[in-house]
Amino acid sequence: MNFLRQFHDIVSNQNLDFDGKTHQLLAFGLEVFNLDLAIISKVEKNCYTVLHAITPDNALEIGTQFDLDGTYCVHTLSAGSALAFHNVSQSAIADHPCYENFKLESYIGAPIKIGTDIFGTVNFSSANQSPVFTDAAYDYIELFAQWLGAELARSITKEKLIKNSNSLLKLESIANIGTWEVDLTNNKIYWSQQTKQIHQVDENYQPEIESAVNFYKEGTSRDKINKAVELAIQHGEKWHLELEIITAKNQTIWVSTFGEAEFDGDSCVRLFGTFQNITEAVTLREELKNKQAQAERLLEDRSMLFAKISHELRTPLNGITGMLTTLIDEHNEQKRTEKIKVALRSADILLSIINEVLDFSKINHGELKLEPTDVLLNTTFTDLISLYTPLFKNSNVELEVKNEISDSCWAYCDNTRLSQITSNLLSNALKFTEHGCVKLHTSVINNNNKLTLNIKVADTGRGMTSQFLESLFSPFTQEVDAKNSKGGTGLGLAIVKELVEYMGGTIKVSSKVNQGTTFSLSIPIELGKEQKVELNPLSKININASKLSVLVVDDNDINRLVLDASLNKLNIKPDFAVDGQDAIFKCEQKHYDLIFMDCIMPILDGFEATKQLRSKSICPHDSTYIVALTANTSSQDKLACKQAGMDMFISKPFKMHSLEVAIASAAQLLKL
Repeated sequence: MNFLRQFHDIVSNQNLDFDGKTHQLLAFGLEVFNLDLAIISKVEKNCYTVLHAITPDNALEIGTQFDLDGTYCVHTLSAGSALAFHNVSQSAIADHPCYENFKLESYIGAPIKIGTDIFGTVNFSSANQSPVFTDAAYDYIELFAQWLGAELARSITKEKLIKNSNSLLKLESIANIGTWEVDLTNNKIYWSQQTKQIHQVDENYQPEIESAVNFYKEGTSRDKINKAVELAIQHGEKWHLELEIITAKNQTIWVSTFGEAEFDGDSCVRLFGTFQNITEAVTLREELKNKQAQAERLLEDRSMLFAKISHELRTPLNGITGMLTTLIDEHNEQKRTEKIKVALRSADILLSIINEVLDFSKINHGELKLEPTDVLLNTTFTDLISLYTPLFKNSNVELEVKNEISDSCWAYCDNTRLSQITSNLLSNALKFTEHGCVKLHTSVINNNNKLTLNIKVADTGRGMTSQFLESLFSPFTQEVDAKNSKGGTGLGLAIVKELVEYMGGTIKVSSKVNQGTTFSLSIPIELGKEQKVELNPLSKININASKLSVLVVDDNDINRLVLDASLNKLNIKPDFAVDGQDAIFKCEQKHYDLIFMDCIMPILDGFEATKQLRSKSICPHDSTYIVALTANTSSQDKLACKQAGMDMFISKPFKMHSLEVAIASAAQLLKL
């Protein structure tokens, strides 16, 4: 009884930890068995490792390892229960390595089990022979082994729980998911650390049932969670809701909450679940919805583009083909001239539509690039006004111009795009103004050599409703209803807005129905460098073009016919080549002063053909003027032509003026 009482006193001592209790139990065992050595070991495979030990001289260090077969414990583990030897030298294991090495006469040990698995052994031994071990001794060693097994199992379970708890906390933090529990019996709420972080409360914050629901945003979110809790308590229904909460720091976030009920009989005793911050996911989802809607609008826009362009292209094409068809049998010179003019006007309209579509495509694909040069800013608008004056004379609308830009103001800007912006606005104003006037006002503000160009176009036309103004700059939108449509792609103002904003400027519009519309633009531009102005353009030089030997290189027979007819009007009879290879062959046979070179051709394109003509000195720069004639019009295309060795760039469809400039340039080079 004293033995059990002493054992109990040791293991129940709350002031001792596991190691302290183990040490006292080993010391108590040595006293009980009157032996010298006490060891607790861990056995893995055939390795015996000392975990705790008491020896007379403390010579056995913790962590010392032995071969299991070299210890008496191999027999204990084989027996599967307590085993003892009081006189080993006279026993069946007298030849055991442990006896031969350490001369241990006495031994008692028992296996330590965790569940059904062997953890190791607890054993006591001595070099002295002991009396025969009693049943009480066996009981003690078994009891000690069982206590060790239970404590080790509890320790391992505790470590696992701590590890799992730490892992859960990490997972909660990584996934931004917290847990919660409502104890309805004791009227208490538990929030995990992550749940508290989501609510942005202090880690010591203790939520209360009465106030916890107030975190949910008043209205739909609070109503939904109250309804979900009610259904869970009454009917055991689970919930999964996405709701808005107002955190302790007054931040509105979206959360996903799962919840379910636990019942004791018919009574709900507990609610529990998870809590996750899904603000980013909700935001992303909304962005994806918006992008999907945008993509659908783009698809709709593309369908509108195809339908609109198909319709708009047919009108000028009808004018061209119709007039040219009737010319075949037309003998009246005056009527022939009128029909040709209609066909040419239709061709100009067709080209304008194509250019608008190409510009819109470049803008949509982010391929729009400005090509700034030093220009005399005043002349940009002077030239534009001279083009529009005849158009206004043919209408009932007056054009009023106020150009306040200095005659000496040089700017570094994309002159072509500025003209396009102003031209689109003037065309739009003229199209929708039946009477009254259109006013163009231009001015420049110079602030420390930083220029701001201001353009204002005002008309007295039909004006626009506030509803229409909201979609004014959208593609395919026109300032008229279906009954009063005057045609057009509806891309003009959309392109104007994109160009202005691409230049870093702003555009504003004000309008009143039946009173008129005003567009106000403000565009920052750089100060330019003054350039020498050629008083006599090359096209004005008086030359005898018939002296020039000219080669036309183009794989398309219609293009060759058009160029032949155009050059014949200038008294030039050109030769022809159908591709780059044919051009090189002809140049090897004959010298040409001027070559019109198409860029995109089969077998050998114009770029490579020009490079070879230049590199082989077949057509040196000082004796042959090569002009690129191509439908590709980007700045990269122009640069590629220059790098190939071409002297000039003309885009298709070309005007006679461009041919005249090319011929004059060649004549000047060759000093004809």
